[in-house]
Amino acid sequence: MASYKDLVKLTGLSLGTISNVVQGKGNVKPENKEKVLKAMEDLGYRVDYQARSLASDRTNLIGLVVSDIENVAETKFMMPMETFAEKNNCRIITATSRNDSEREKRNCESMLSSKVDGLFIFFESLANEAYFRMLAKTEKTPIIFLARYLEGCDLPYVGVDNFFAAKCMVDFVYNRGHRNITYLDIIEGAMLSPNRDRRNSMEAECKARGMGFQLFEYPTQNDDVAVGYDAAESLIRAGKLPKMVFPRDDSFAVGFYNACIKHGVRVPEDVSIMGFGDFYSSRMTPKRISTFDRKFDQVIEAATELYLKIRAARRNGEDESNLKKKVFIKGCVIEGETVAIVDKKC
Repeated sequence: MASYKDLVKLTGLSLGTISNVVQGKGNVKPENKEKVLKAMEDLGYRVDYQARSLASDRTNLIGLVVSDIENVAETKFMMPMETFAEKNNCRIITATSRNDSEREKRNCESMLSSKVDGLFIFFESLANEAYFRMLAKTEKTPIIFLARYLEGCDLPYVGVDNFFAAKCMVDFVYNRGHRNITYLDIIEGAMLSPNRDRRNSMEAECKARGMGFQLFEYPTQNDDVAVGYDAAESLIRAGKLPKMVFPRDDSFAVGFYNACIKHGVRVPEDVSIMGFGDFYSSRMTPKRISTFDRKFDQVIEAATELYLKIRAARRNGEDESNLKKKVFIKGCVIEGETVAIVDKKC
């Protein structure tokens, strides 16, 4: 394997310049940086991360644990995390729990045992609540929850403000003349924080405006699109299709819309649909679903900034009490084509 000395010999540059380019540090002239990068390519030079971590007591590894990599909502984490890694000269390692709590715990333990410099977790259920609370008390590595939090747990959290989201969405349909909302959800024994906060806030916002609110719950499936599809079919066949539905998220909403198409139900003329999350391309449905953008790029930006602050404080032995460790990002409504403007309040 090529060494720094080989790069020095080929480029004629100093060892310090070579080191700065390889480690992404210092202020190197563009022409010198280009010369070093070309020499690295010509010689097949690879960075020895293991040696670097032994010398600095840092691995420059950031762990990301998600529940289901096939879930389009969770893939939204990937690109902004990679951008963060590129800017901060570190590497991202990702693991998925596959919706299995034991696997989730093993993934976290594996990453912590690998001495990651930070760990970001999008947990899949409340099954590991006790484990996460233990980590909050014992683990020195910065750990940050993404999108979901635990009440009374000291682990930092960054996610969308679901209370604000509920208010914005109810305002949106109210201003279009709707006065009754049907919220479609999945049956859960213990609700995760975003689902609970959004649903409860939706009901409270409707009550505050004198609007009708009804809740329908459906059994979970491996695919939320399928849940939405079956929900629409059951309502259509029963002749109980509401005028304004709020499926719990965009996956549910896409399934609901597809079932309406199959059964000849017009959207939004016969039923209005309001999604949540902005998961999908506007081409996923014949008409752009009105939804709420969770601003996941801002969530990741805020989460990684918080991580850097916590890491710096711990390495410098500083007090962390002044850091805000519960961060809520305010998203916005995306006005699509699936919520009708009604003259008669319905």
